Amino acid sequence: MSRQLLRTRIPNNYISTKMTLDNYDGLTDQKHAQNIQSSLELVIQDNNVMCTILPTTFRESLHAWYNNLESDSIISFGDFCTKLVAGLA
Repeated sequence: MSRQLLRTRIPNNYISTKMTLDNYDGLTDQKHAQNIQSSLELVIQDNNVMCTILPTTFRESLHAWYNNLESDSIISFGDFCTKLVAGLA
């Protein structure tokens, strides 16, 4: 992830306590990133914040995939989603 994205702080008022994000283990629906994006865009229009929140939904081997990404390899949420889907294919 880019250094700018890694420095992103999530403001407390961005996430509604009523909003729940499904966990993702990489074994189910590969449209997870798209579903998360749709959910987040209801309350967040900040690319950096969405990139910061997406990995919090990852479980199991998806954490290993995420942790092995090269530094500065993700520059936007769209880029993140593309890499996620390609990495699972």
